[in-house]
Amino acid sequence: MRSLIILFVFILFAGCTSAQENTNLVKKISVGMEVQWYPAGWIIGLVASYKLAPRHIVHVRTATNIANRHDFGKNDNEKGTGYGGSLGYRFIFTPDKNSFFIGARVDLWGMKIDWKNKTGTPLATAGQTKITIFQPTAELGYRIGSDSKRLHFLFTAGGGTEINIKTKGKEVGEGGIWLLGASAYYAL
Repeated sequence: MRSLIILFVFILFAGCTSAQENTNLVKKISVGMEVQWYPAGWIIGLVASYKLAPRHIVHVRTATNIANRHDFGKNDNEKGTGYGGSLGYRFIFTPDKNSFFIGARVDLWGMKIDWKNKTGTPLATAGQTKITIFQPTAELGYRIGSDSKRLHFLFTAGGGTEINIKTKGKEVGEGGIWLLGASAYYAL
């Protein structure tokens, strides 16, 4: 996670310091906010992207993951929060201001999940599990650009899997995931 935050900060500062040397580089860097919803929670974070070429974009994100899995997991109720980051790639079909795109990203999350079983009965149990999640996903989206060409909005739908690569405590849910997202970017 630290490396993703360092990469995010590097992209921001690289654009600012290189602006004096090459004004085209600044136009390739965008920063913004992203919100994703999935059936068991929300992901909210800061994003930065770098345009490698007119149709090729890499992006990074640092975010908070707020999970409320209800009974989707391996327990009767699983809730928790965590922090993490993403590294991804997007291919824009047409480099115009409005275009469809496809992409892929990998997320790494460190989360604490509070779980409960058989609540309200004499057999009730509860506890907390710490997990590290590896989450590869693919996405399809649509980008809408503004007339100023500095502000653009992205709407995405994607799917993938959550893999608990490290678990400290009782096992909690993992498996398939689908996400709907919206983000706003501002080109520096």
